[in-house]
Amino acid sequence: QGSGSSGFQTLAPIPSTSMAWFPAVFQAVLAVCVLQAAAQEDPLSAAQDDLAGSAPGRRLGAALENFEFAYKDSNGTDMQDGEEIENIVLSFVFGSTAGSADAVEVTVPGHLFTLGSTLSASLYSGGGRRLGEDGTDDYGRRLQASTACLIQSSPAPVVQICSADPSKTCLRMHLARSGGGACQAGDVVSATALSFVGSSPTIPAGNYQVDAQTTTGSPPVPVAGGIASQTVTVLQTNGVAISDPITFYKGKKTKFWLPLEGKHLLVQTPDLGIYASVFQGPRADLQWFDRFYLMLPDGRKVLEVGVKRESINQNSTASRHHRVFNQLDIKLGNSQEPLKQFERALWSITDSSVKVAIGAQRYDPPRLHGQPITEYINVETATMSFIIIASHAGNEFPGDIELQKKHAHLDWITHEMIGSKSFTGILPQIWGVQQPLSSEVAAMLQSPTEAAQICVEV
Repeated sequence: QGSGSSGFQTLAPIPSTSMAWFPAVFQAVLAVCVLQAAAQEDPLSAAQDDLAGSAPGRRLGAALENFEFAYKDSNGTDMQDGEEIENIVLSFVFGSTAGSADAVEVTVPGHLFTLGSTLSASLYSGGGRRLGEDGTDDYGRRLQASTACLIQSSPAPVVQICSADPSKTCLRMHLARSGGGACQAGDVVSATALSFVGSSPTIPAGNYQVDAQTTTGSPPVPVAGGIASQTVTVLQTNGVAISDPITFYKGKKTKFWLPLEGKHLLVQTPDLGIYASVFQGPRADLQWFDRFYLMLPDGRKVLEVGVKRESINQNSTASRHHRVFNQLDIKLGNSQEPLKQFERALWSITDSSVKVAIGAQRYDPPRLHGQPITEYINVETATMSFIIIASHAGNEFPGDIELQKKHAHLDWITHEMIGSKSFTGILPQIWGVQQPLSSEVAAMLQSPTEAAQICVEV
């Protein structure tokens, strides 16, 4: 969108075949936000109509298939450096040579897990949401497999010495078919959330080898074909600013408040400035991100994005008919007209390292009530990559869907930051990257109610 006399150079579209620059695994990042997220899929790798497709049928293989093991934080997202485990999520399928089993043991870091620690187990629907006793999630969807092999709550999963290798520490879980009896070839262990009873360990960044071994009988005998392995990566924490507003950095969560008037510089990198404005909720201490503004160091505006609250909570049609923007209000460059027709697109900014991708991705559970598709803006520069998406206010109003809808807002989630010690702005000061903490930013760490009380006392 050219800007005429303003001097803003036109955003140049890049063909879809050149979209390999996008390094983020969209839904893994999306999940950090509210943060309620989970599947891993590149949103630029498939045609729009493929979003509603289903997996093709397959032949049953050997051993344990589709083995997935993940550490999740309190937002239902994959763990990052220094965060405390909220859930361990596990799922797999008994292959043709997996035999029958009544338990499974999975290796865990012995220096982090305390022997004898017990966990509770419940079916898991993804994105931090658990299923109810009837096997449905918060949206009434039944996700339990009909051929389920269930991880049992009694006896409870426990951290103990591995049966197959006494030099290792394992998480041992008892298994049984939904109708009773040992699990057999072809049975499915649906995604199950395991939560610590008592304190949970924190996980530092690194790669963790996870080995699974099914067993049978008592004392447990390893099943020859019941094995699987996976490497779980815990990433170094990057900055996140979400909700009302909260920022996460290196495992630390900090609540802050911005002045209601104007736009404020959250982060300034060598190649991009990220500004934000907020709107107030029903109480003085509640506010959310309303709009983001991306600016180049020379003053050119890359884009402005806000929430389309007039349409954001209406029921949408299927993903293949997602033809107009009904969540994000996006203005490119200095244009005063928002984008209307939805189209996957990628732009580069002339004379800068900034690239902007706009698209939509199916997301489960939905980030907005009644809308299975999430519109997003993904931005990459030489020093940072991040996404901007819309969310309902479920954290603040867990029991009131109408208020969740009314206070729909934006979340800003980084995927990568390079050379963050050179960053300036409000968030680098809160993160401790930029010192000292200015009096203006220090005041943002105090709620409006507390600030008013201090003023009255003085």
